Amino acid sequence: MRRTLLSGALLVACGALSAPAMADFVTLNMSGALVMTSCNPTPTCRTSAWPGSNPGGYLLLNARRTNIVVNAVTVGKVLDRVWKKPFSNTYVFATRVILNDSDWGTGYPFEVDDIFRYGFSSSASLAAGWRNARVSDQAIDQVGRTSVGLNEGEKTFDLGVVDFFSPLFVQIPEEGGDDDDDDEEEVAGGEDEDETLDTGSPGKVRTAWYYVRTTASGYQLSANAIRLWNAGESEGQEQTSLWFSGFVPTH
Repeated sequence: MRRTLLSGALLVACGALSAPAMADFVTLNMSGALVMTSCNPTPTCRTSAWPGSNPGGYLLLNARRTNIVVNAVTVGKVLDRVWKKPFSNTYVFATRVILNDSDWGTGYPFEVDDIFRYGFSSSASLAAGWRNARVSDQAIDQVGRTSVGLNEGEKTFDLGVVDFFSPLFVQIPEEGGDDDDDDEEEVAGGEDEDETLDTGSPGKVRTAWYYVRTTASGYQLSANAIRLWNAGESEGQEQTSLWFSGFVPTH
């Protein structure tokens, strides 16, 4: 049986969450009882503009895409970008995950529960947000400064890490159904060009672009900058950590 995202139950498991009152970047907690910030209901935490758009005002410095390979099967890809606000030390680091419906050896498509970004300064203020490129892109459910994913134990602060909790999985259609959304409408200015690259099968699910805004002296490519965590929550899933190189701030 396929699962659905049960935010209410997870609120109980994680304790009370701080809840922003309006859309746009939200500042992440550095101490106190609330590790995670809720981005529900949508469009909470949705940024008011794309970083690279005219109102956004940031310049794209670099972009990467990496296949997600598990058990020698390509199950999707990770997109990674970094922007900088001109004449400032403000940077935005962005992640997007796209999964396909390939069987990764268990009889089911691979799932991702948490997306982690590493390498941030423990003393720097961090803000997080999201922006969708397609109507169906998955928004952030919860976000916080921790390295503890679903089913990894109690959420505790790890100020150098940002955890985007938002379980992503391909919903297997009923027999005779059709989940091919290749003709789905894109959002104006959605920066979805990388999505046209084949991920191995037509059935795909996508996160929105997940952002971390911070101050830094620069950026660099670093090993183990991004971690995808499958918590083994549903049928055909096993607890799995996948690590990727990615952009990190320098200080």
